[in-house]
Amino acid sequence: MPLRIGGGTRLKIFEAMAMGKAVVSTSVGAEGLAVRSGENILLADTPNDFAESPISLLSNPKRRQLLGTAARTMVQETYSWTRVAEDFASTLQEL
Repeated sequence: MPLRIGGGTRLKIFEAMAMGKAVVSTSVGAEGLAVRSGENILLADTPNDFAESPISLLSNPKRRQLLGTAARTMVQETYSWTRVAEDFASTLQEL
């Protein structure tokens, strides 16, 4: 089995996204999250791409803001306590 680096909790990503922050992560770091690179997060898997991504966001405030806003919207619509409770209640109703 290959060594996997970055397999810890992904809550840090959702916390930053919920604050409307633009997030840069590796694919492994965001594994299992319903994110889309370039839409609500930037995924960068090479050292060069990982270094360039935050630099590009720092030099383009509008892109940074759009990415952060999309990230916040995604978290609110998919992972808010209200949404999770609704999904849970729906599951209970089905049972």
